[in-house]
Amino acid sequence: MSTLTPSTTPLLEQPETLRRAVLWGLPAVLVLLFLIWPYQQWDYDSRESILIGWGRWVSKRADWQFCLLVPLLVGWLVWLRREELGRLPLQGTWLGLLSLGLGLFFYWIGYKANTGYPGFLAVQFVLSGFILLVAGTAWMRTLSFAWLFLFFTWPMQPLEDYLASPLRPRTAAMAAAVLNAVGVPALNEGSALQSAPDAESGKQIGDVFSLDVDAKCSGINSLFALMMISALLGYLALRRPRSRFVLFACAVPLAVAGNVVRLLLLVAGTKQFGADFAVGRHMGEHQEMSPYHTFAGFAVFGIALAGMFALCWLLEGREMKANLKRHGKPLAAGEVCAIPEPRRMLAQFLAAMGLPLLVLGICACTDIGFHVAAPGVKLRPDDSRLPYLPLSLGDYQGREFDMTADEKNLLDEGVRLARNVYASSTGRQIMATVILSGFEKRSLHRPEVCLPNQGWTVTDRTQIPLQMKDGRKITIMMMRIFRDAEPQPGVKVRTRAINFYWYIGSDGISCADHYEHVFLSYYDSVFRNIQHRWAMASIYVPLPEQRVGQEDPMQELNAKEDASEFLALLAPTFMLTKEEWLKGAQSSKAEP
Repeated sequence: MSTLTPSTTPLLEQPETLRRAVLWGLPAVLVLLFLIWPYQQWDYDSRESILIGWGRWVSKRADWQFCLLVPLLVGWLVWLRREELGRLPLQGTWLGLLSLGLGLFFYWIGYKANTGYPGFLAVQFVLSGFILLVAGTAWMRTLSFAWLFLFFTWPMQPLEDYLASPLRPRTAAMAAAVLNAVGVPALNEGSALQSAPDAESGKQIGDVFSLDVDAKCSGINSLFALMMISALLGYLALRRPRSRFVLFACAVPLAVAGNVVRLLLLVAGTKQFGADFAVGRHMGEHQEMSPYHTFAGFAVFGIALAGMFALCWLLEGREMKANLKRHGKPLAAGEVCAIPEPRRMLAQFLAAMGLPLLVLGICACTDIGFHVAAPGVKLRPDDSRLPYLPLSLGDYQGREFDMTADEKNLLDEGVRLARNVYASSTGRQIMATVILSGFEKRSLHRPEVCLPNQGWTVTDRTQIPLQMKDGRKITIMMMRIFRDAEPQPGVKVRTRAINFYWYIGSDGISCADHYEHVFLSYYDSVFRNIQHRWAMASIYVPLPEQRVGQEDPMQELNAKEDASEFLALLAPTFMLTKEEWLKGAQSSKAEP
């Protein structure tokens, strides 16, 4: 006769209970962290959670809407590995605490600084921390590609400038080389692609076609989507890691090649049917894209995808069909994830649940108010809302100009500026503008955003040193720009200019790059408790109008030399030193 003895294993250590706790507990924490908790503000009046803010942002921007598909693809990739995952034991490692802790640190950084990008890193590292801590290294190896592929979910907008800037002139140069090779004379300067002059027919530069390779034609808008496709195609159709890497690396040249073909189609359409048909019409400062221009845009994906499939065939050829068949095998019946050490897994599961809740408690106690500091530039004695600029400086006499109506509409509320146009006895004219940000973050825009909308083509941008007369040395950005006009039929003139700009922080620091000033804003707000009220100095030096193709290079060199001497005198008049800023900040605190 036998008797049934009750189990002495605690309920929470029983395998089936643990599996259910993991299945429901970890997703609940993820939902709380990334879908419910108000995290960042982005472009909205109030804070949104990471995933809701991300979804609203990418859904409004056509260039990044492919990001919405990535979580679905990641889920499908995990589903393909379901048989292998079902055979793996749930045997976590405490090394997962490193990844989880790093992710939660990024989570707090982004929450404190009110920016979403550390939150994106938090999603990645918290997920890997959960997998390692609760499931183990075997699970992480199996899910490594799906985890890496998840990075395509996040819009890496800061990379646009760093990748688009070099791609734009190179795309124009490659298109010009191809046109010249096929007998169509073409020139390129910076991102501008124009027809070459023809003395026999009397045609000047740009008479036949004139295109500017803006950001939409540079390959950057399609590059990230094509990189995602190449990574997915390599994972599915290729088996060798070297082949996958080659395919992924070729996404960049394939995207550029597609955009070169797009430019060639636009040139052909312009020659045959005119610019209005091929490119579109200018409606004021807005470019209305023609249907032909839209159609030519599909060449980017057509060329790139064709190149990807051809490269796959060259790399592994007939093995591709066998490689595709290895995915998606059915789950063996009755297989479950074994738990060799229930007590250890329970401790790891409780750590995975408790640490995020602890960080949320820290976030709840974190001061996230934006306590803006005093600006790092001098203010006018008669109106403390406006930056100060002198009316007389050496040989230069200045005249004040107010903010235009377009600038009021473009700039955020609270932004103030001072603008003087200076003229010397030699006839040199220089326009100096100091823009003071409002009481909100990210209220200053890059000149590279505004200038193309005003018809300017940015030839290049370079950081140069500036030695001020008071001994301070800073780094500023110099851009060479131009735009063409046709005052009368058959006569084209080109206006060239040099534009200098840099950013001035609240404690005597300055920087030349937009994203460096963004980084310093977040870094100092988190680790130094300084909420900068940034100012941007912009110095515009026009050059005389000249016929296209007849520009005098010495004019630009002389203008740069004059501007450098002028800036060395001007900058100390409105830029506060760190000592001056500290003195002003202490006196303002002392006031009742």
